Amino acid sequence: MVLVALATAVASLAPVAGAPGAPAASATAAASAAGATSAASATRAARPCAGARTCYVDVSVAEIWTAPDQVRTVDARALTHPVDIRGWLADLGRDGPLRHDVPGETQALYGTRVTVERTWRDARGLLWDHVLVDGQPSPKDTTGRGAYPGWVPDRQLTSARAAAPSGATPKRIAAPTAWAYTTLAAAVAAAGAGRATEYSYGTAFSVRPTEVPGVERATAHDGTALYLRSADLTEVRPHPTGADAVTEARRFLGLDYLWSGASAFGYDCSGLTSQVYAMLGVTVPRDTQPQFDAGAGRAPAGSATGTRIAKEDLAALRPGDVLAFGQDEDHVTHAGLYTGTKDGRPMMINSPRTGERVREEPFLSSGRTYLGATRFLP
Repeated sequence: MVLVALATAVASLAPVAGAPGAPAASATAAASAAGATSAASATRAARPCAGARTCYVDVSVAEIWTAPDQVRTVDARALTHPVDIRGWLADLGRDGPLRHDVPGETQALYGTRVTVERTWRDARGLLWDHVLVDGQPSPKDTTGRGAYPGWVPDRQLTSARAAAPSGATPKRIAAPTAWAYTTLAAAVAAAGAGRATEYSYGTAFSVRPTEVPGVERATAHDGTALYLRSADLTEVRPHPTGADAVTEARRFLGLDYLWSGASAFGYDCSGLTSQVYAMLGVTVPRDTQPQFDAGAGRAPAGSATGTRIAKEDLAALRPGDVLAFGQDEDHVTHAGLYTGTKDGRPMMINSPRTGERVREEPFLSSGRTYLGATRFLP
């Protein structure tokens, strides 16, 4: 049993109004609501992005919005620093139009690098950044950086990033979510009073062992110490397989669907497949159509290439293949992860739609038209 008798360990573009492509200043209801929240719930990063070209996500999960003028009053909790992601999801409910119509593109985890293209300040003074999110390849990125475009409140980003300490090991959150603690003692006890932030699966940290087995130390962007439990962390596998992707995806059985979701607080269909592969060190396209296209030599910049498995060749499927569904090969609207067969029926894990949860099911009887698959791993 671990002993506890330890001391406390102590996170070049100017704002442009009316920038090309910026939303109209008259439509800012939700952004304004969030801009008016209390200082306790809407603080800023220690060094906000505020004009820097390269910045980093400074909240546990940042929603990447289609446009600020589409954000709703109900989305206010998703715009703060620190973000209240669970409070936002509770406000949306499990089903219905509020959750179905989230005006988001994707999400970005703590520490994700973004490139700021332009900024815009709404009528209440909330500064927004139009960014390209690293590690989520998309043909929507016309610059060829292999990133995903969208809008995020500047206060959820930071230009500061503490250097990884000497001898640190890169690891990622392997649990669906995991808490970081402000002190070593709190991490040992998993004490609520010492909790700092709840992070998503896949969030990357550089960590070093502490004097207590089972607890590791990371550094926040502002240099503050964070303590994480070793059981919640893992290193990237050196030689992952498709079967590993299935093992990872099964962690999320029962998780509610969220449109634009790319975190373990809620995934959409391609958010689940892309983040499972990211956890294995393989970067695949963020969305369903380019995930399918990557199997035919049309992967966007920054993405792994894949191998197409024809829809007629069910016997060729292997666990981990990314299945595609839709009207036709140019209109792919859903993705799942092939898991093998059960009672002779080919199965998939998928995050189906709003109001439903991640599940494993026979994919030929899912009510969707199967179009083929892309293989990214052997």
